[in-house]
Amino acid sequence: MSVHQEEQNTIDILIRKVMEKHPDIRLSILFGSLAHNEARAESDLDLAVSADAPLDSASKMQLIEDLAAATGRPVDLVDLRSAGEPLTGEILRKGRRITGDPSRHAFYITRHLLDQADFMPYRKRILDERRTAWIGR
Repeated sequence: MSVHQEEQNTIDILIRKVMEKHPDIRLSILFGSLAHNEARAESDLDLAVSADAPLDSASKMQLIEDLAAATGRPVDLVDLRSAGEPLTGEILRKGRRITGDPSRHAFYITRHLLDQADFMPYRKRILDERRTAWIGR
């Protein structure tokens, strides 16, 4: 097993242990440099989570504190229930599910694809309008 793989396994185990203390969190997805073996010593922990209800400030702070204490890294926490595009798409495409039911993960993938299908015509129109305004034709 490579050093990167060992580090990745260690991070995954630490996140799982923290999530055991937070049973309201139904899904966690690691994304960013730690998910791709690109982390440096100063890299933060990028984690997207989902609970049955939106996380309140106190719950978020406690989860961030617990994750930071366990991993020794600053934490960037994203609540998937309130995250928008394109961040959600990046998390789902490049992230790695650490905890949670695959069906909950599939729900967010489906929601993302539907949002993309609804949003893409508007995005294309906006980009076309900007291109015309900035560069002409």
